[in-house]
Amino acid sequence: MSSQQTYPTFAAGDHEGLMEFALDQARKSPPAGNKFCVGAVLVDADTGEVLSTGFSLEYPRDYNGDVGMTHAEQCCFIKIADKHDLLEERIHEVLPANTALYTTMEPCNERLSGNMTCATRILRLQSAIKTVYVGIKEPGTFIALNDGQQRLERNGCFCAAFYNSQSQAGCTPGQRSSTFQGPTDPKEKMNYDGANGLELREGNTQVDPAVLKELPQGCKVTSTKSHGISLWARTGRIDVSLFDGTPQSFFIKVISRDRGRDMMMSEFESMNAAHNVLPEFVPKPIAWGTYTTIRDTHFFLCAFRNMKADIPRPHKFAALLSTLHQKSVSPTGKFGFHVTTYAGNLPQYIAWEDSWETFFAKSMRCALDLEIKARGPSEELNDLSRALFDEVIPRLLRPLESKGRTVKPSLIHGDLWYANSGIDVNTGEPLVFDACCFYAHNEYEFGQWRPACNRFGVEYITAYNSFVQISPPEEDFEGRLDLYRLRFDTHVSALFVDKESLRTQ
Repeated sequence: MSSQQTYPTFAAGDHEGLMEFALDQARKSPPAGNKFCVGAVLVDADTGEVLSTGFSLEYPRDYNGDVGMTHAEQCCFIKIADKHDLLEERIHEVLPANTALYTTMEPCNERLSGNMTCATRILRLQSAIKTVYVGIKEPGTFIALNDGQQRLERNGCFCAAFYNSQSQAGCTPGQRSSTFQGPTDPKEKMNYDGANGLELREGNTQVDPAVLKELPQGCKVTSTKSHGISLWARTGRIDVSLFDGTPQSFFIKVISRDRGRDMMMSEFESMNAAHNVLPEFVPKPIAWGTYTTIRDTHFFLCAFRNMKADIPRPHKFAALLSTLHQKSVSPTGKFGFHVTTYAGNLPQYIAWEDSWETFFAKSMRCALDLEIKARGPSEELNDLSRALFDEVIPRLLRPLESKGRTVKPSLIHGDLWYANSGIDVNTGEPLVFDACCFYAHNEYEFGQWRPACNRFGVEYITAYNSFVQISPPEEDFEGRLDLYRLRFDTHVSALFVDKESLRTQ
């Protein structure tokens, strides 16, 4: 168990190779009926250098006074601590700025032994570990509902899931993982298909008990119906009668699979953050959760706002959007968000960063990784990416934070194309929905407005800039928007692999 080891060489971003290497570590774990065989690899994400490896029970039970078995992630940290003669909780002092952890199973957030959980060990390293790549979620064999991934995401650690539902099925105590499943296919069917008695349709008044629990106490469901369109979920309207007979309506989105669950949490947290800042601009989110009667089915619930299928007028829309940006305050003073948010059904980079240039570069890298996963590697893309990260991003974004200039982390919608906006029929005021928020440079929002398919044209940016001054240096404004557009376009390209019109817009 010497910390002086020689590891294979990996290219930066070789997620599949690094997860395979983590699986190699898992195969070293001694099988037992009271544990899983898990492997982990700690990596400098900027270079691909392996910093340490670990597997469950690589170190003996009760090691260094920690009661219980040693977990794979813990063993990685022990090796770094021993190498640098540090306490484990201080290894963030020597870890690279962009450290990633590859683990074949979701980090634990509960230990039967009472030992410190792996999620806690990761989080106490003061954001040194920016990303955790997860092979499979932990089955409920020992812990009924491990929420390690959710806890990490809530605290700003980006989690990228490599699992699908089939890969989880074969994991039993003592079994060594033997196959690797790449990140879930963006085309994977996630739509909830309904079930007898719970369809969102005319004449049906039955809803799942988990949904009913979130509706006003004592209300009676009078109807459910399909309402709206989503590429990833079923959407509908629930009408109820309150105990005093007053009618009230709710919008519901229902989706399947683990990624669907994460998307529902993402939408709730995003809409909640925006609603807390500017409630008149966003329908009030009510809850998100999991059905009790249908396996692996999740929902997002919010207040129903009857909207006209039209885009708001530029001046009124810009007034509200600029208020959202200017009034919002990052809880950490940094760029990022407290949970992973999803644009479409693909995750975005959200780890907290002090610098906007740093955050954007990592967000762009995440989008490129998704594109490469969807389309395969390209020598031309590698060459262009090198110029993008080495020259273009520093040239356009570094001046924003130089010579005494600063960038305010503003809460942005994150996917603000025209179809995610509307006009309230009752008030005539603009509304936005389907948010995937994070705190960013406010001008980043406009990158989504550059493609020809978006109907938010130049007049909307002009109206916005009548409320908020262009960030200095002003002469870089158009270049910055083109750069921000590239980030959006890359994500869309990975999202819609088979739609050439969207890939070349």
